[in-house]
Amino acid sequence: MPSESFERVENYLKDVDEQISCKIGLDSVNRELRGHIEDKAAFYMEYGVEEKEAYRRSVRDMGAPDVVGMELNKRHRLRIAKPLLVLILVLMAVGAAGELLRDGMEWNLSGILFEISDKRHYLWGLLVLFLVMRFGYPFLLKHARGMCVIFIAVCVCLGGLYLSFTFFPGWLEYAYKTEKLPGTVSGTIWTLTSSTIFLGVVQIGILVGTVIFYRKRNQYFKGIVLLFLYQAAGILLAAGRYWGERTYIPILVLLLSCLGVSLYFLKKGWTNVGKGKGAAAAFAGFLILLILWAAPQWNRVKESWQVFLAPGERASVTDAWDDAYNNVLIRELLPHARPFGEIQLTEEEMLRYGTSQWYYEDGEGVWHGEEEPAGDTADFERHVEYEMQFLEEPSLRNILPQNYLGNYRVSWWILRYGWVPALFLTALVLALPILALGTAFRIKNRLGRAVAFSGGLVFAVQTVIYLIENFGFQFGAFSNFPFVSEGIVSITGSAVLAGMILSVYRFDIVIDEREQEHGLKDARQRLNSNSLPASKEQ
Repeated sequence: MPSESFERVENYLKDVDEQISCKIGLDSVNRELRGHIEDKAAFYMEYGVEEKEAYRRSVRDMGAPDVVGMELNKRHRLRIAKPLLVLILVLMAVGAAGELLRDGMEWNLSGILFEISDKRHYLWGLLVLFLVMRFGYPFLLKHARGMCVIFIAVCVCLGGLYLSFTFFPGWLEYAYKTEKLPGTVSGTIWTLTSSTIFLGVVQIGILVGTVIFYRKRNQYFKGIVLLFLYQAAGILLAAGRYWGERTYIPILVLLLSCLGVSLYFLKKGWTNVGKGKGAAAAFAGFLILLILWAAPQWNRVKESWQVFLAPGERASVTDAWDDAYNNVLIRELLPHARPFGEIQLTEEEMLRYGTSQWYYEDGEGVWHGEEEPAGDTADFERHVEYEMQFLEEPSLRNILPQNYLGNYRVSWWILRYGWVPALFLTALVLALPILALGTAFRIKNRLGRAVAFSGGLVFAVQTVIYLIENFGFQFGAFSNFPFVSEGIVSITGSAVLAGMILSVYRFDIVIDEREQEHGLKDARQRLNSNSLPASKEQ
């Protein structure tokens, strides 16, 4: 191509690009346009038109660059899933308001500044949400393999720390006391090996597992094995410390979400196997992983199952953190709730619930269904005496379980405000997975839809488990309550998942090649409709 013609083509492409607001994906658009220009120029040259003139005519036939650019911009414009984004902001506001109600806010300058500082994890969550929404999906496409490798490497490093506490218990305390590790280092290690960090890793990890599986979708059985090994690594990490019930829900969320992703791939026909065989392999792997998780800790799983189904057999009222007693108490109180307003209890009932005497009707200090040593009666009497000092003016706050505003947010609304307001909150909560999955289903790019679907599935599983727990059926530690649960790890994990869904939807039209093809349809039609010379002599 002569330099003058080359310059003409490049100037035309620059003029087109100026009309397109989103600059991501312009290279592919320019390649497409350049290809059409060169094809048309070659066609002219076949009819004897000189090369420079052929390119001039070809550029002319493409049409005015500003018109072509505006037409392409309509197909190349970024989108925002506004309903989902607004709902996320509302849920974060509900979460922050719940913490303010729990702590009690002083309406003065120092009190306001303190609360803003204390609730800064919500500001951090907003920052993470918008950063991931802005850069998440393009970065994932460009660095998918690297992100998977880095994430797995981080998990391996954390796993090494977890397992070290199992095989060498007390080494961290020893290193700290002997000053072989500075206090800041040992504190950081304790933080990294907390069950909260594990929950965040598992929550975000479903995105990585989906990318791994998608890359191997045309080798389904190899891909499903890699996905199972990835989940098995998470189960191994959970066994590396004495967390017990605190890892139950994150592991179940991981297993159920990965199973859902594999079944979704089969339903959409994105794999190279039949749906029957593929589903059988997915369910077989799920059951194997479930056994691998439960078998080594069967006694603890059995205890948690009893807490879930028959909490009265294991409840301890003298332990403020006892989940079995919390289940019994919630099931006892919810039937007395009203459509509107706080549950009506007499002062005597408040005292009996606040001291747990309602549970010990005979006052003998006997566990429900089990005989205990005689010393338990004295323990219970000391417990009642201790609780009475806080019950001079008993209120609903005195009788509910620990962390009621964080873990029992829905139960608190039922008992404090009534069933109708609580049903409104429940509808608001259920709207998150519904809108997240609905947004994912509108995405055309396969990898993007798979990633968004996995994030929406995590929200769905977490939300359903959280609601079940709020009706007195808790199994292990509480599920994360997306955007409403307190804590920087919980908020960050939810922000990453939601931000990625919003990011995929935002860039779907821009990045998807089929949409770019559709965006060039008008330009192609104009090119093909232009009159061509009827003969070489012309």
